[in-house]
Amino acid sequence: MKLRIIAFLFLCVFGNTFAQTPEWGEKFDFDPKNELEPKFVLTDNYNYYLLTVVNKYGMMSSNQIILRKFDQKNALMETITHPFPVLEGGGTLHNFLGSYAIGTEKAVVFTQSYSGKSKRDEVYQHVFDKTSKKFTSTMLMGFPIVSNSKSGDVKVKQSQNGAFFVVNYKAANSKKEPEVNNLMVLNSTTLDVAWKKEVTFANEFFTANLVATNSGKVVLVRQPYGYKLDNYLVAVSETEQTDLKVGESIKIHEPVAISIGTQDYLLAMNYPSKGVRRGDFGDLMLYDLSSGTILQNNKIDGFNSVTKIEEVNFRTILMQNNEIAIFAEAKVDATPKPTPGSTGFPVEKHTFGPSYLITLNFEGILKSIKPIPVSTTGEADLYHSFGLVNAKGDLFVQTGLENGFFKWNYLFNNEKLAHSIIFGYYDDINSTRKVTYVNQLVHYFPDTQKFLFAKITTTDKTQMSMGTFTSIK
Repeated sequence: MKLRIIAFLFLCVFGNTFAQTPEWGEKFDFDPKNELEPKFVLTDNYNYYLLTVVNKYGMMSSNQIILRKFDQKNALMETITHPFPVLEGGGTLHNFLGSYAIGTEKAVVFTQSYSGKSKRDEVYQHVFDKTSKKFTSTMLMGFPIVSNSKSGDVKVKQSQNGAFFVVNYKAANSKKEPEVNNLMVLNSTTLDVAWKKEVTFANEFFTANLVATNSGKVVLVRQPYGYKLDNYLVAVSETEQTDLKVGESIKIHEPVAISIGTQDYLLAMNYPSKGVRRGDFGDLMLYDLSSGTILQNNKIDGFNSVTKIEEVNFRTILMQNNEIAIFAEAKVDATPKPTPGSTGFPVEKHTFGPSYLITLNFEGILKSIKPIPVSTTGEADLYHSFGLVNAKGDLFVQTGLENGFFKWNYLFNNEKLAHSIIFGYYDDINSTRKVTYVNQLVHYFPDTQKFLFAKITTTDKTQMSMGTFTSIK
């Protein structure tokens, strides 16, 4: 209550800065547990769409893409659904592989469908075209399998500059069998195949993850089955395949590929595989793919202070003024401990945060680490701890009810934060309802100078609504 009063007084004192009437559309039913990776797509001055995917099984099974269309006043106009493919013979299972915007006219969703009854495993792309208002599904790859347990491991990644997609189908294999990776690189604008290649390995390693570079290459991260060997990288192009050492006694997490000029580099959290370590997220390297060397490996304080941390995700990477600005967010296992005397296990729970802005120079040397004042109630996987949006060159951070929506004035300097909107004033939360902002759902319309937000209201049912605020002056 005290915080609400402070927020109200703050708004009254700075009324000229914050006085604006938010325009919220009507609430609509939303399933926060099963609607995956919501994102705004196909945005223009007249309409925008919310894209989600449902992939659940059981009595109320549903495997489909959901696309909701909104007008300028944030009213829901139309809901379009598209089912995942069903293979001949039935018993089809699915994996959601990712969704992406393709400009302002198209969006694409990647899925895997497999069935032990049909003995098939297939990878699809589903493209929605705003002009035709239809989805078109195309099979990218298809392979025979002997059972559901022998289906392939499929990953889809987009390059940091958005120019390429890489699709990798890793066939099921035992430790004694060769590992076969079927790589396909797509032009992300046309979705035409840029190149494809089969890459086979027969050693004591497995492909843990991969990344697409801005130049259209693929880098595979090879992890050992045991603990005595170090991981290594394999850089693959249409015509070449090169093994690259990472460094002695270093294990890396999933990297992100960036470019400095025309050269490709990797950013990766890592940890020493031998000796005493503080945790698994205490180091950040900049790796030169052309020379196969670590330019710098920096000690990073902050993440390892949190117990049971599972991931550190690089949500946004900006390159400016000879600096690399990394907005990084942790994912933490927050599953409660079993209650003494209870039967069964507690429901698994994860949260997002802490989060930091990590700044390196182009040589990879650490310049600063600054905590992002984020939401502390970011329950994964829907509620990220923050969202970012660029508005005419200024960067704004969305943290919802926790710290509001503010301009990031110290992105490349030491100025203090400038608060812009305190959301708690508008939501008037009480004991009969709960409001939670979906922080990553934030967009800026440059022509109308409005910011778009999304929030979820929970009463006896769960609903989402969209709202716009005028530009912050």
